[in-house]
Amino acid sequence: MKRAKRALGLVALFFVLHGLFVLFKGSLESSDGDGTTFTDEDSGSSDTAPASDEFAVDNDPPTSTSSDDASQSRINSTLCQYNECLKGHWVPRDPPFESLADFQKVFATKGSTIWSKCEIADPPAGPARGEQIPWDAEDLVVRLLKTPGGIVFMGDSLSQGHDHSFGSYLQEAGMQLDVNPPHLPKDSGIRSHILHPGHPKTLELQKRAGVPDSRMKYPVYSIIEEHMLVDEDDLRYLTGLYGAQPDWEWHLHSMKRADDWGKFFKWMTETRPGEEESVTKDTILFLNTGAHWSRGTLYMLPETGDPVEERSTLTQVYRTMVKMVIQRFSEHTRLTILYRATNPGHPSCHLYTKPFSDAAEALKDEARFLELTDAQATNPVDRKVRRRWDWDMFNTHSQVWRKEIEGLQRERKASIERGEDVRGVKWLFVDLYEMSLQRPDAHGSPGRDCLHWCLPAVYNEWSRHIYHLLYLEMEQ
Repeated sequence: MKRAKRALGLVALFFVLHGLFVLFKGSLESSDGDGTTFTDEDSGSSDTAPASDEFAVDNDPPTSTSSDDASQSRINSTLCQYNECLKGHWVPRDPPFESLADFQKVFATKGSTIWSKCEIADPPAGPARGEQIPWDAEDLVVRLLKTPGGIVFMGDSLSQGHDHSFGSYLQEAGMQLDVNPPHLPKDSGIRSHILHPGHPKTLELQKRAGVPDSRMKYPVYSIIEEHMLVDEDDLRYLTGLYGAQPDWEWHLHSMKRADDWGKFFKWMTETRPGEEESVTKDTILFLNTGAHWSRGTLYMLPETGDPVEERSTLTQVYRTMVKMVIQRFSEHTRLTILYRATNPGHPSCHLYTKPFSDAAEALKDEARFLELTDAQATNPVDRKVRRRWDWDMFNTHSQVWRKEIEGLQRERKASIERGEDVRGVKWLFVDLYEMSLQRPDAHGSPGRDCLHWCLPAVYNEWSRHIYHLLYLEMEQ
């Protein structure tokens, strides 16, 4: 009788715990957020999305997984993998925000920015198949503390916007950050952020990461404003290879540069005494250069009157630059570089009030690029200027990076298979282009600026994907 009662008690306990688990899981999938619906592009099923601006997840795992390694962990069969996670579409929030105040309750309760310029929150995207890790800012920072330099955003003003949104996203999780503390090296083009010493959240995260006090003096994240990744001498050399006169006048004073980013990365990736056992992961670089590589910016290249020829030359210059930059990063170790595809601009973005239904519709509309570009021109000179921004070349140039990175990945894999000790930079290509192409309605100043995003929500989606990538990299 006693055994029967004990067995019944264990069964009852099991159902209680299972019920609590279901409730907890449900809270992750429907916490205060966009409450969006994501339609799986393969099965036609729909699920309620997780927290605000997260990728919605499909409860059905991919139908096939890689069999290259029989010891792959379970997460390979349940989570979307790398760029696979970006093959989805955006769906409207249901119910929508009724006011800016409602929007701010979700995005601006603890951060330093109130995001007063956007009247509506961006709806979230969802992967076409597989699951994505629910956003967890604290877990992300714990992972970043296990790297010597955290994460570095490097690029132009689009990367700067991402940096701004990323910092606010961490603040929304209760973290307090200090910018450019006096003990860090100074550079006019670099801003670094550390967790505020002694703050309760800082102490909690340090304990979870298991890192010494010395690590807490170094950045969790930084921004390097480096618009073109090359300096004036480099640009003169590159353009000179393709017909530019050697004495062309420099008009690119607005292109921001860091004084010595190579030195910065040496400092941000070194192994420091006392951290050998706990700070064991690579510093992360989220890199991009693309929006300024246009005929308009590279005015020194020969103007032949043939746009096809001119754009071919532009791509040759860009390809040579990519090889140059990759070579310069090759001297570093303990560095994983996530190269971000350049996000699209949307000419005449004021005409759009909602996302495209999917990537196919967005790509179809992209074919109207010249029509939409010319629609905003006020005269023939203005039309020429706008066309020479070459926004429709962004993805072409991103594919140059993809090809180079795929080659580097093959070389790295071959070295590992030969049993060699691989210590160089690890490269990944992050293809955010089509996901971002679906959002012509999400720019900050429709009619005036159809390239930069209205902060923070599209950028928050990028941050969520970075977290997912780091989870895949660190757990596998």
